[in-house]
Amino acid sequence: MKTYEDLTGAAGRKVFYRAERFAAADLFRRRPPAAIIDGVHYELENLSMTGLAARAPAGEAWRGDVGSDVSVWLQQGNAPLFEGAGNVRRVEPAGRHSRIALSFKGAPLSIPDLVSRHNENQLLVQLNGGLGHLRGEVPPEYRRHCADVLHLLRGYRSALKDVDSTAASNGSLPDTDRVATLYRMAEERMLPEWRQLWHEGNALVRPLMSDAARLIPVKQFTESVLTPEFMAGAIWNRSYRKPLGYPGDYAMMNYVYEWQPVGDTIYERLMHRIGLDVAECIATRMVMVQEAIAETVATRAEGDTARVLSLGCGPAQEVANFLRAPALTAPVAFTLVDQDCHALGHAYERVYREVVRHNNRSTVECLQASFAQLMRASALFAALPPQDLIYSVGLLDYLSMRRVQELVRALFEKVAPGGQLIIGNMADVAGGNQWPMEFICDWTLHYRSEAEMHDMAALVSGATMTLRPDPTGRVYLLYITKPGAA
Repeated sequence: MKTYEDLTGAAGRKVFYRAERFAAADLFRRRPPAAIIDGVHYELENLSMTGLAARAPAGEAWRGDVGSDVSVWLQQGNAPLFEGAGNVRRVEPAGRHSRIALSFKGAPLSIPDLVSRHNENQLLVQLNGGLGHLRGEVPPEYRRHCADVLHLLRGYRSALKDVDSTAASNGSLPDTDRVATLYRMAEERMLPEWRQLWHEGNALVRPLMSDAARLIPVKQFTESVLTPEFMAGAIWNRSYRKPLGYPGDYAMMNYVYEWQPVGDTIYERLMHRIGLDVAECIATRMVMVQEAIAETVATRAEGDTARVLSLGCGPAQEVANFLRAPALTAPVAFTLVDQDCHALGHAYERVYREVVRHNNRSTVECLQASFAQLMRASALFAALPPQDLIYSVGLLDYLSMRRVQELVRALFEKVAPGGQLIIGNMADVAGGNQWPMEFICDWTLHYRSEAEMHDMAALVSGATMTLRPDPTGRVYLLYITKPGAA
């Protein structure tokens, strides 16, 4: 037990306590209420007991003054959940929108009460409309598509029932050549059928990705009808349930890197396998980064140390793979940065074993940084020397374009002359991951086109840029090279 003398408190601006702020999407899983500010509907982004932030409709701009008093409603459909007054504290641009932050006047908001009223209202809407009310909001062609997916999956489950029932009674599948042969036969037949349905799903949902009013009911329908069937696959289950609080955690990524059958039955292994099929681009982008590390180290002058920084490192598989080489052509210093202490601990344990094997030819340093700290990269990395290679291939997908551009500029400033920054993002392409990730797994990302990938570096000048897709075509990597020293 700690004594009072052991408690560290806070530092910097965190000394000034602020009530905990909650993302609207986390509090209101189904459909967040609208924020109505002086009669104008805004998209609620986050709120606390003392205030909220909301985004204006595209093309709308706040016309009042910072510091002015406003009326504030939180409304679900036609049902008011909160009515009060607020004071505008901040207005800022957010891409094609503007964002307004305000504080409540009067009594603080009770978050638990608000969520309870929201959930009760949602239930009443469903009961009054009948629990099948969503069908009217979901296009009939999408409902037929879901039926085709269920027919495929349950067909395989039924065909494998006798073999899998024996496994269930014994606790697991016997490790026999016969079972392995059955699995391979089922895998060979199922994968092409699954891929066709996956791409058909993409074609149906890609037009919805920027239209929340149409997207939300289709997502709800998918999670109700399809997602439970996919939970038989370990990688789907972890991606949807998010046990560490966020999707794509290090354990989920390790499923992809290890690429092993997981499950107590053939059907469970098949479901895991089609999940690996979707996530294969995680492994292919990792290999591309590993190749960039090798090239960076190989081009160092005799005796010079190559410095490599990974932002949002996860399990750092590419670093562990690179360090498994029998010998290093040059010394290399790795800096691994992540928000998740579990990911950092896992990465450090794997990488450090290889570091020790290379004696003094390599080092690894881990930095745990909050999301807010990651957004202030210049301050976070101020004490680090310039880096020969900086890469971030699993973080920018979660950020708005404005934040990406600011982060890319800050990272590029830390690149040494002649060095390189690599940024990755899920690709907005017909064969992408939109349907399985967003709709089945509730895993929301920004999918970006080739033009948008170049826009991510809009604040960088004097660089050479090369855009490359990964072998699956579902991820883009932008290589941004700084000119060498004069």
